[in-house]
Amino acid sequence: MGKVALPVSFGTSENARTKYITFDVVDLHYPYNAIFGRGFLNRFNAAAHMGYLCMKIPALHVVITVHGSQKEARNIEKAIYKSFWNINSMDSTQEEAGQPPDMPRGKTDLADQEETKCVPLQEAVPDRNVTISATLSIEEEFELLDVLQKNQDIFALSATDLRGVSRDIIEHSLDTDPRMRLKKQRQRKMSEERTLAAKAEVQRLLDANVIREIMYLEWLANVVLVPKKNGKMRMCIDFTDLNKACVKDSFPLPRIDTSVDKAASC
Repeated sequence: MGKVALPVSFGTSENARTKYITFDVVDLHYPYNAIFGRGFLNRFNAAAHMGYLCMKIPALHVVITVHGSQKEARNIEKAIYKSFWNINSMDSTQEEAGQPPDMPRGKTDLADQEETKCVPLQEAVPDRNVTISATLSIEEEFELLDVLQKNQDIFALSATDLRGVSRDIIEHSLDTDPRMRLKKQRQRKMSEERTLAAKAEVQRLLDANVIREIMYLEWLANVVLVPKKNGKMRMCIDFTDLNKACVKDSFPLPRIDTSVDKAASC
């Protein structure tokens, strides 16, 4: 509905901190009166621990400590479940006992329950489809498809589109400690179903020139097949031994959330 800047205070009169926080006003039935986000934490330099329901804020004299209530949090959690999940699927005995209801079987992700539809990205190529929301208006759908069609060169719709970055621009190398012994993992047995899935994935990457066959016996690592929610298999590689042998980076990548906060309003 809009935005409003309100003064938010913590602490006592002798040791208090007050800052103006901008809130988004939403017409929504929700068990919380207000929700503090990253902007609030940055404004107060606050550190929150969700497990202990505790937040600490630096102040003029002593650190301000704000404690939450486990009982109140559980009551709010019950209210959220009753708002978002199908109440008819609750166990009546749990409801009478005041216990939090179980989530309904089947789909539990609200995003998965949204109606979607597949539309072609190009009329001449019907197999290049994108999935969009089916609840969009005609004008919104037209604008969205126009943006997607103008920028379709950035989409990787198949493995053959994954060409990577030229090695003339950037190249990655492993900085292994020369004092570490070379480690060859023993071959792990997999079921026939997982073996076929691994062979199919390797062949797909070979056909797309993403990987190539090599002829050396250093740092051999097993592939690990992890089942996904849709029933398919995701192929991973057990690089634990190699990671232990690599020299730790003294200048790691910055925290993503910190980088996003610093880029706000730019």
